[in-house]
Amino acid sequence: MEPYTYQDTLTGIANRRFFVENLDYRRQRCVTHGDNCAILFLDVANLKVVNAAHGRTVGDALLVRVAKILTRQIRDSDVAARIAGNEFGLLFEHLNGDQVENKIAFLLSHLNGEEIFHTCERIPFGASIDYCCMGPQDTTDGMMARAEFTTYGSNGRAA
Repeated sequence: MEPYTYQDTLTGIANRRFFVENLDYRRQRCVTHGDNCAILFLDVANLKVVNAAHGRTVGDALLVRVAKILTRQIRDSDVAARIAGNEFGLLFEHLNGDQVENKIAFLLSHLNGEEIFHTCERIPFGASIDYCCMGPQDTTDGMMARAEFTTYGSNGRAA
């Protein structure tokens, strides 16, 4: 049997498995110690369009760029992970609602309007971010479902 991996092979950041296990650990801390935790789900805009127009290699480069931006803009205690396809998850502890809103605005200011270059062409990209805060009554599965529903709902997609 192969050992579990906790790293996304494309971007080099944490993967969904690591994210969910970390979320569960932080949920337990929330219950035991009264800590708080915010889950942010980030959806990279126009990845399908980029893949269709320029190929998957360019789309992959876009995802790698997003991962680098995210890891540069979070604290060591936070978690950034690629959840699936064009979705990333972030875990933040010890932030109140206003601080979470400020963090989202900060991240979006570093993501929206960014560009990657391919064969002398500028390819813009951006992202949308939604979040939910964890409370002692929440479950890991419930938080993942709620965060994913919030993200899909904000982009007009069915959950």
